[in-house]
Amino acid sequence: MKKQYFIFVCCGAGKLTSYMAAEGLKSGLKERGWDVKKQIKIEHGLINDVPRYSDKIDILVSSTNYTRKHAFPVVNGIAFVMQNEEDEIKCIDEVEAYLKEIIEKENS
Repeated sequence: MKKQYFIFVCCGAGKLTSYMAAEGLKSGLKERGWDVKKQIKIEHGLINDVPRYSDKIDILVSSTNYTRKHAFPVVNGIAFVMQNEEDEIKCIDEVEAYLKEIIEKENS
């Protein structure tokens, strides 16, 4: 197992909406038993920072419209900004499924 998985959460300004999404994601993954300090590193920032981190990102969560293609999965995190609990759960489900898929690939 990789020592730590990197989830980068981005938005247009890198301040409020990416922070809201990152905190919601941390909380949701922690509730599901993931260690959000050792197993997973979640950072938030500008959408323009994605290229700088692209060699480190395992999963990208965007709280804004993001359509660029990458080798890593991109998840829509706007639900955390809209405070739509049902869609927040779907976002956490999607991130968790990608984490499990990454771990499975590493172990095969």
